[in-house]
Amino acid sequence: GNIEVTDVTKPIGKLFVHKVIIEKGQVKTGDILTASINTDNRNQTARHHTATHLLQKVLRAVLGNHVAQAGSLVCPDNLRFDFNHFKAVTKEELKKIEKDVNKAIRQNYPVSITEMPIEQARKEGAMALFGEKYGDVVRTVKVVETDDKYYSMELCGGTHVQKTGDIGMFKIVSESSVGSGIRRIEAVCGSACEKYVESLENKIDDIAALLKTSKVTVVPAIEKMLQ
Repeated sequence: GNIEVTDVTKPIGKLFVHKVIIEKGQVKTGDILTASINTDNRNQTARHHTATHLLQKVLRAVLGNHVAQAGSLVCPDNLRFDFNHFKAVTKEELKKIEKDVNKAIRQNYPVSITEMPIEQARKEGAMALFGEKYGDVVRTVKVVETDDKYYSMELCGGTHVQKTGDIGMFKIVSESSVGSGIRRIEAVCGSACEKYVESLENKIDDIAALLKTSKVTVVPAIEKMLQ
């Protein structure tokens, strides 16, 4: 048989509930199952997750220390990050944010995952989610800049890359408002970024074909048509 796990929830304490779709065969109480990971999905999720940590660091540097996470989604196809900010992020700010995240990726910083007492993590300056309940021992994810300095440090239980260079490339897809004082950035990394760039190139090719010109001269062709 084959069973796909579609979601995992934690309704109480350390009880993990797997929601599944039985794709082939059947399953009954007492069956012993072998679990395996979809490595492509896992690796893409890890790229987007570590990129989210870099994004939060850069957002605070570019927009100010008032920036705090207000929601987040990481999956194989993209990342979504909601944060506190009082106005729309400008085009120039978005360009700098994207540039600085990609710079951190190219630095190929090691990503260190350790467990430590929560008081030690707080003392070291780990970022935590407001309102989240943490145990006495927490899992910290550090992007290490030097032996005695870290680029970012957060309390996090998710999957991550081993080095920032594994992310590949980071591209912001959109920035929008999702509520009063809450902004949202959506972005893509790795193979998802390749697909996004390819889709943009295809659109430019289609526009050029409609105007019977090349993509190199598509902008002058549009300007001429508008005139």
